[in-house]
Amino acid sequence: MLKKFFSKLVFLIFFLLVVFFSIENSENVSIGIWPISSRIEIPMFFLTIFSITIGVFIGMLLSLYSRINRK
Repeated sequence: MLKKFFSKLVFLIFFLLVVFFSIENSENVSIGIWPISSRIEIPMFFLTIFSITIGVFIGMLLSLYSRINRK
């Protein structure tokens, strides 16, 4: 019971941090990739959250690969 409460509390705090971060970083940034001459304008919070998500996903895949190699 207490474990469920704390997990919901941590989720709520994390969710509120993401919301406040998104509100504070709503200005657009211009992204350009070398071979493509056009530029893309996206909100800064989207770029940051996307980058963090990709990093966590890559970390999870590397951890899974490491666990598979140990067996």
